[in-house]
Formats: sequence, structure tokens, C-alpha cells
Amino acid sequence: MAHLHLKALRRVPTPHSVVAVCDTQEAAARELAALAGAIPYTSLATLLGDARPQLVHVCTPAGTHFEPARTALEAGANVFVEKPFVETEREARDLLVAARARGLILCAGHQQVRDPAYLALMQRVSALGEIVQVDSRFTFNPGTVTLGPRALATQLLDILPHPLSSLMSALEQVNGDGAAIDVAAVVAEPTELYALLRAGDVLGSLTVSLRARPVASTLTVTGRGGALTADFIRTSVTGAANPGTGPIEKVFNPIVEGWQMAAGAVAGVSRRLITGGNYPGVAELIGDFYSAVARHRPSPFAPDHLQRLTAMYEVLATHVRGAVERVVVQRPEQRPPSPTAPLAVLTGARGFFGKEIARSLASRGFRVRGVTRSPDLDDPNVHEWRAVDLGRPVPPDVFAGASVVIHAAVEAAGGYAGHQRNTIDATRNVLAAMQAADCRQLVYVSSLSVLRPPRTPWERQDERTPLAPPDARRFGAYAWGKTEAERVVSNEAPGRGVATRILRPAALVSRGNPDLPGLVGRRLFGRWHLGLGRPGLPFSVCDVGDAATVVAWCTEHFDTAPPVVNLIDDAIPTRGRLLAAFRAGGWRGRMVWMPIPLFALLFSAARLAIGVLTLHRPARFAVWGIFRPRRYDTSVSAGLLAAARAWAPSAERVVHYARR
Repeated sequence: MAHLHLKALRRVPTPHSVVAVCDTQEAAARELAALAGAIPYTSLATLLGDARPQLVHVCTPAGTHFEPARTALEAGANVFVEKPFVETEREARDLLVAARARGLILCAGHQQVRDPAYLALMQRVSALGEIVQVDSRFTFNPGTVTLGPRALATQLLDILPHPLSSLMSALEQVNGDGAAIDVAAVVAEPTELYALLRAGDVLGSLTVSLRARPVASTLTVTGRGGALTADFIRTSVTGAANPGTGPIEKVFNPIVEGWQMAAGAVAGVSRRLITGGNYPGVAELIGDFYSAVARHRPSPFAPDHLQRLTAMYEVLATHVRGAVERVVVQRPEQRPPSPTAPLAVLTGARGFFGKEIARSLASRGFRVRGVTRSPDLDDPNVHEWRAVDLGRPVPPDVFAGASVVIHAAVEAAGGYAGHQRNTIDATRNVLAAMQAADCRQLVYVSSLSVLRPPRTPWERQDERTPLAPPDARRFGAYAWGKTEAERVVSNEAPGRGVATRILRPAALVSRGNPDLPGLVGRRLFGRWHLGLGRPGLPFSVCDVGDAATVVAWCTEHFDTAPPVVNLIDDAIPTRGRLLAAFRAGGWRGRMVWMPIPLFALLFSAARLAIGVLTLHRPARFAVWGIFRPRRYDTSVSAGLLAAARAWAPSAERVVHYARR
């Protein structure tokens, strides 16, 4: 969010300069400062004393906003706080009192109320006559990783401020800012929240779901004269704004709304491509805040609104957390491992692959200590958690007592800066902490993408194939990050006295929950997918459960495990065989195949066109080098997979074979 704020500030017309940035991790502070052209600090108090800023942006994680916001106010700065504003009404009141006493203003990052769709909707509300109901709906995809109820509830509460703020702002606008808003009913689960609010004679309904599909973010205002809907994903407004009671209205309203949806979607997507804004309304809200400070005007959000909004958030959050406790209490307790069992420390234990590794380790009698930023306390296979940001120096006690470390953490989706910090720097920090803790065995999870591209179409790559050269940025941020991180392991682990086993899994798939790897294709619409290449082209995959069993086997048989393995299931050698395995598991997708050279040409042309529209030269990107088919010698992998499958406990083998 701090990077997003810096980007948004380029579109703020009020004259300003970014003088300083703060992060408790020095490397992160330097990285952000380089982007901002500012001075980096690792102490907020020092920053406030040296720079004496007029405005401070608080972009710390949710639940940690109160202290830095209060500290900035006490130093005389106006403060913009990312959502959620704060966690409790008491904290909101304390901040608002402190701001009022010093003549300062506060603003919260509820950008949906500055989204063009919201503004257009509110401008047309008067055409709806007497307002009867306001409905806010937000459905979100938490990803493919299976999380426990606590982790899911955390995600739900993190997104709750968006639909709640737009709902309460709309209710206040149609009823007057001073109207009381009461909770009439609440139904809460770790993944769902349904609330019915009442503001005078107007009902407000709030629906937030992590399971409902399609992903949506809408606000609908309904009156006696019709209804209008703001779509925050497409940045558009739909609705004929008439009662829909006459014959002509009944016939033509769907046509009008269909045209509005199509035109709005095209306009919204075009606007985002041109402005580069993934969060419409952020720059506009920050701009209003800066303008208010410069002109000594009130905050974009009235203090009473922020306090009411925080009070409502606190009530709803209490219901969600109560639902979590009910679910947790009903769960059967897991038998703890023996205190004398060997301890395996697993980084990235909350991820898609990490969860499978934890299950395999636990099934072999290991005690598992999970390391991640946000622990999933409900995972029965992780016996203790350490909340650690591996991008920062790692305390040695994280690895204390471990017989082996499995380093599976990786930046999954960020840009080059994110992969530098969370893949490359994180790997170096793990090695340093292992040395300090006298932990000498590391199973490192790498990737097949680290190998240099084949020199000929018929080249068969194996464990002796060298890594991609240091200029591997052209193969994408993920491949570059994994390549440099494996180079760190190879070059630095021996000097730190750490023995290593490097596993390079192919694309990980789950036959029980089929999802096409990105190098094979993408879902277009419904059952239809765009496939890259043709069914007979080679492609390398490995079942995530089998790969996790191999990791556990190497952990237990560290001394005899091969030093490097390209982990590939030779039973699925082509794209067509992968799809056949998916269909055997119930997948019903349909493929439209496109030659990879044609895709590379169209993709490059699209990037160039976007660069021209945005006046930004795109970075070099070797599309053909990334997507071209590769062939591998799988003899080492086949032997290791056979040994691991034979070694796996019977219950674990049943799970794996059930996927086939």
C-alpha cells in the first residue's frame, strides 16, 4: 500500500514533496525511499523529529494503525490512515480528540466513496425518489490455499471496511449525516457476513463472502422510482432509474442495463489501463485530503462519520470472531507429537505447497514449526508457529532445536522488488539465521524455471543444466527471483556450514482440485480456456501431494538424498496427458489452442500498445523463452518419486492415489 500511495501521489494536484519514508526494516526503507526520492528512516520518532512533516501516511498492516497515527498527531502532522481506520471505537475517539485538540485532520483510506462509480451513483440518487433500501455486496476470492477459520476470518475482516464504508456513507447521504444507523440483525461465519442495518426508514443490507461467486463489489440504491447499481470492479453504474412497472419499461429496461454494463465495462477497463490504477478512488481521496490540509478545510471524512464507521466495524468484527470461536471449539483436538520427535522448521507453511509439506512431515512423526508472516493457527499439521517476515533479519531462535529446515517460502505474485526482498533476501536471511542457530541441514524448494533456456528444440535438460544467467529478469520476476535465490543457496550455504538438498518441482497441480498451470493456458469464460501450444507438446508437472512426499522423504533421508533433483512426474509428459488426468478427476473445461509463437507476438504487441497509451516503455520480456516447450531427462526424478511413494504412510498413499 505504501508503494500504491507513492504512485497515487503523482496524480495529486496539490503541490507537495515526499521528504521521508519509514520502515522498521532498513532495506525496505531504502527501497521505498529510492522510489520516493526521500530520506529513509527505521524509526518513526526520529523521522518526525528530523523531517517535521505536515502530513503522514500510515500504511502499516491492519491492526497496527493506532500507535503510529497517534505518534504522528502528537508530532503535529495531519494523518492519512489506511483501512481499516482503527480496530475499536475507543481508539477512533482517542485519535479524533487528539487531532481536534491540535487543529489537525484525519482521513481514512476508504477510497470507494471517491470511486467514479460511487460519485456517479450519488449524483443520480435524487432521480430515484424516496429511498427505500441500500445494498452493499462484496465477494472476494481468498485464493486456492485451504485456510483454517481464523485465517479466513482475518481475510474477511481485512476487506470488510470497503463495503461497510460505502454502505454507511450512502445511508448517511440519503438520510442526512446526523441520522443514527443501528444494527437490526447479523449472521456471521468465518467466511460470510450478513448484516441488516436501519437508518430511519431506510434499510441497509451488507453481504460479504469469501465463497460466493462471481467476485463482485457493488452498491445498489433502491427507491420508489427505481434502482441504480455502482459496480466498483468495472467502475460503472447500471440501472434504468425508473419504476419498471409499465409494459415498455419491463421490455426495454434489461436492454438499457445490458448496454450500460457493456459500455461501462469497456470504459472502466480502458481507464484503468491508461491510468495504471488498480484501486480507483485512492488518488482522488488522497488529493482531497491534501487539498483540505493546504486550504485549512475539514477532512474528506467528518470525525463523526469515522467514529460511527469504526463503532460499526467493531460490532461486526465481534460477531465474526465469535463465529470463529464456535467453529474452533467444535473441532476435534489433534493429538500432539512426541516431545522427542525430530523438529522440522518449514518456511512458507501457510502456502499451497507448504500445507502439503506440513501434512507429509506430520504423517512421518515430525514436529513441525511453521514460519510465515500470518500463521494459520487451525492447521492441524503445524504444531507451533512463528510469525516472521523473512525479508528482514531472522532471529536465530526461529530455527533453534531444528534437525532440518525446509525453505519453501517465496514471493508468489509481486514485482522485481518484491521478489528481491521476499525470495532472494529472505533466502539469505534464512541461511544467516541457520548458521547462528547451528542448524546444518537445509532442504531448499526451488523451481524448474531456474534453468537456462534450451539451446536447441531437442535438448534434454537435467540436473547438470546450468542456471539461467544473472540477466534472467527478462524471463519474469518469479523466474528471476528463484534463480538468484538458488544461486545464493549454492554459493553461500557451504561457507556457512549448511548442507543442502535442492528440489526443483515442475508446475504443481492437484488432481483433486484441477487448475491449469499458467504456462499451459488460462480460463477465458465459463468452461472455455485458452491453451498455449497443442495437446502433443511436452509439459512438465508434478502432483503437489507427491512433491510434498518427496520433500518429507528428503528430510528424513537427508544424507542419502540426491543433492539436486528436477522433480517431474514422467507419467504426465504432455499438455494433453495433463488435461486427460484433470478430466478423470471431474474437470470439464474446453480448450481453444493457440500456437505459442502467435501468442508471443500478440502478447508483445499488447504490451507495446499499453506502453504507448501510458507513455511508459515496457521492460524487456522474453515471452517465447518463457513459454517454449522444454524436454527433460527424468531418470533421477523417477527414482526419487518411486522411493518416496513406497515410503509414504499407507494413509498418505491413499490420498495421493485418490487424486489419480
